[in-house]
Amino acid sequence: MTDFYKNDKFLESKDFLFHAAPYQIESNKTIPPHTHEFVELAFITQGEGEHEYEGELFPISQGDVFIIETGKEHAYRVGENQQLKVVNVLFVPSLLIGELKALSKVTSFIDFYYMEPFLRSNISFQCKLTLNLKQQFELRELMDRLIHEYKSKESGYRFLIKTKLIEIFITLSRIFEKNKQKPLSSIASDNEMIERVCQFIELRHASPLTLEQVSSMAGMSQSKFTALFRGVVGKTFLEYRNDIRIRFAKRLLETTDDKIIHVAKEIGFDDLSHFNRLFKQMVGVSPGTYRRKAVTEHSVCDRLI
Repeated sequence: MTDFYKNDKFLESKDFLFHAAPYQIESNKTIPPHTHEFVELAFITQGEGEHEYEGELFPISQGDVFIIETGKEHAYRVGENQQLKVVNVLFVPSLLIGELKALSKVTSFIDFYYMEPFLRSNISFQCKLTLNLKQQFELRELMDRLIHEYKSKESGYRFLIKTKLIEIFITLSRIFEKNKQKPLSSIASDNEMIERVCQFIELRHASPLTLEQVSSMAGMSQSKFTALFRGVVGKTFLEYRNDIRIRFAKRLLETTDDKIIHVAKEIGFDDLSHFNRLFKQMVGVSPGTYRRKAVTEHSVCDRLI
């Protein structure tokens, strides 16, 4: 059975879901397959080994950086006469929710933070970002300062940690932009490419993705991407994303007691009135009415059983 690493076991506290520390894996050791509630940013500072991600093995060595998303199974293996030193930064995206929304307007950040973990499933794409010596030195300095703040816990350390974490992501985004792989359009036929884009949109339906960003990822102009997407899917990018968001909203309304404003935010809407209008337009009733009907129907089914 795969181990599940929970936030309360690894992160500082409920009001500051973060942890950062160097970690060493000795010769002939294995970190068994596991998943976790948090996001893991891993930086290999020394040695070499193997990283197993979702059942696939990838060689890793000094200078490699990669992201493990929430719920994704992975493991580490180190062979005989080898050693692996890793700096692990663990956090939940909500720690930086405002900053992530601002950064998501930068295409290189979208590519590294969102696309890199998603595209690792295709063999044509690297599963990691590999830094040269100068870049390694720069990132190591940033990581060292981040860990120092976390260990010392001096006044204002939480704010500084957020600032330094953002600096790390911006630095990695710039490096990713310089090392950028071929666009998504180079790996598949049009239908396969659009299918992969659809999978990505569903996976990241709550993220503030724009048509410009998704078109860029596909290596196309907005007009060409829009025409191709509509031809394959039968809808525009925005219509498809809204369909997915409303589907997830219906599920949350049926299965949770979350306030409607929280449901809206959970699926990517900051404007409650916009969410209410769109929901009624697509479903035929308001979110509140939909929830009441769902509760009534569930109650009737329970009595019948």
